[in-house]
Amino acid sequence: MRRSKPRCCPGYARTGASSRWLRVPTRCCPGGARTEMAGQSYADFMERVLALPGAQARELGQVGEYPIYAVEQGNDPQRPTALITGGTHGDEPAGPAAVLEFCRQGGGAWLEALNFLAIPCLNPHGYAHGIRHNGQDVDINWAYKRDDVPEIQIVRQLVAGRRFEFVMDFHEDWESPGFYLYELRRGSDPVGARIMEKVSCFLPLNTQSVIEGQPAWGGIIIPTAEKHEELRGEGIPVVLYDHHTDHLVVTETPTILPLEERVRAQLAALEVVVEAHLP
Repeated sequence: MRRSKPRCCPGYARTGASSRWLRVPTRCCPGGARTEMAGQSYADFMERVLALPGAQARELGQVGEYPIYAVEQGNDPQRPTALITGGTHGDEPAGPAAVLEFCRQGGGAWLEALNFLAIPCLNPHGYAHGIRHNGQDVDINWAYKRDDVPEIQIVRQLVAGRRFEFVMDFHEDWESPGFYLYELRRGSDPVGARIMEKVSCFLPLNTQSVIEGQPAWGGIIIPTAEKHEELRGEGIPVVLYDHHTDHLVVTETPTILPLEERVRAQLAALEVVVEAHLP
């Protein structure tokens, strides 16, 4: 959730021996989601989203020339829904690639317990231009209070009146030497340590004692009450945790490493979170 910015286990076929379904491709997404972002064609990306098998894609709104879509998997009203987001910052391509790969593979056995709602790319202008901000030169992630940011309006409309089993937000960090995450959870034990253990098979971890100006333990940032209050109402993830979920995880992969490995790490983290919410 940064505010500004100017390998082991090779060839794993799955994210772990206990994996129920989620395949992590050795060569990322062959024949499926393209994870190499050369050119960053948003039209091409959305063509792949709309072609997803067994998923329901719907347009949430239009921002300039770019439509923003949500993808739904599972529609059982008796089951809770998890929210997964990527592409809030346009220069963080592993997030959209990971969301697209998750949607391409389908929810599998997880759909017996959960519905999934995903926003593959919240910032299509930034994605298409390879930049952090949107077309207004606004950092969407920290603009929730603003009424003049169309991407924020889309998020507000999507989550209005809803609760989510968990919210997972994929991000990246160009300065970090390794993977780290933010986690907030009410009522149950956090899963950050389990995520770090699994991700360590794919990426080095950022084990610095201070990350992004906040205390960290083993690559896990748990915002203090003071920091949480400072960010209240501004950051999309903070607002979602305050009003729409009891479990928030924000992952940060290091962009200095190959995109394929970063996507694998994001999917591995997602698997840990999902399995923590299965009955």
